[in-house]
Amino acid sequence: MKRIRTILLMCIAIIPILTSCEKEIIIKQQAYTSKPSIQCLISPGQIPKLYLNNTLPYLSPTVSLRKMFISDAIVTLEANGITDKLVPDSVFQIFFGTYSYFYIGSKPIQANQKYNLVINSKGVNYSATASTVQQPFKLDSVTYIETFKDIYGEHEGVVFHLKVNPAIANYYRYEMHRMADTTTYWGANKFKSPILKNNETTNVTEIGRTIFSDAGFSGGTFTFAIEPVFSHKKGVPTYVFLQICDKNIFDFYDELDKQMLALQNPFVEPVFLVSRQFKNAYGVFGSYAVSDSVKFVYPE
Repeated sequence: MKRIRTILLMCIAIIPILTSCEKEIIIKQQAYTSKPSIQCLISPGQIPKLYLNNTLPYLSPTVSLRKMFISDAIVTLEANGITDKLVPDSVFQIFFGTYSYFYIGSKPIQANQKYNLVINSKGVNYSATASTVQQPFKLDSVTYIETFKDIYGEHEGVVFHLKVNPAIANYYRYEMHRMADTTTYWGANKFKSPILKNNETTNVTEIGRTIFSDAGFSGGTFTFAIEPVFSHKKGVPTYVFLQICDKNIFDFYDELDKQMLALQNPFVEPVFLVSRQFKNAYGVFGSYAVSDSVKFVYPE
């Protein structure tokens, strides 16, 4: 009994010490030099698009997409002696109720070509290369799983199945197309369309940020599961594709995914994005091929 009383007194004595450890601090915003953020992913048969924005400090106030967009750059894409000049454009995203800003070309991307991207912004050139040599894979099937675990926790998921060659390392992202309505929400914050009205629908495209590699896989049927960002209901049909990406895309999105994990988990060592392709800029210029679509209907 005396021992229990002693432990209790020690706990009471520790409580003020623990509570006194809390202290409110003010983080002073450090000097920050903005850099261009470049994302240009090309695929055979598609018109090239390039997203070009200014980076912002982590603690900066909210800035509109229009103000982040660098609209006065000169952007060219060249392959086999043919040059395509990309020009500023925008499209209204009905589900989100906002405009998306980008540069767009006029010539479809050709397969088995080496492309040179050059961006001149405020007198500074940013350049990179990518080759459209990826071959589309046949997506064998798509199934559903009630619960799967990854580094972010437990989720319901859509599972992709495909046969791969163990001698070659490949990189994959999923692409999903479906219709959304006023009950559909996006992301963990359950964002719903601010402009859709009852009985209205709009097409939404979801492209996975997480990228998968079959490097080290011994061969056979390779599977991976993803958690859809858009909510769904039983019986909702979707059309899914498989993107087969190059190493440029894998390096960038794998690093981006690790950075997100580090931000969410205080026990994970911080990850800082490294510009592998562009000097004095962040981003990626890469190529991918797309599989034929597979229809998938949510079972629940």
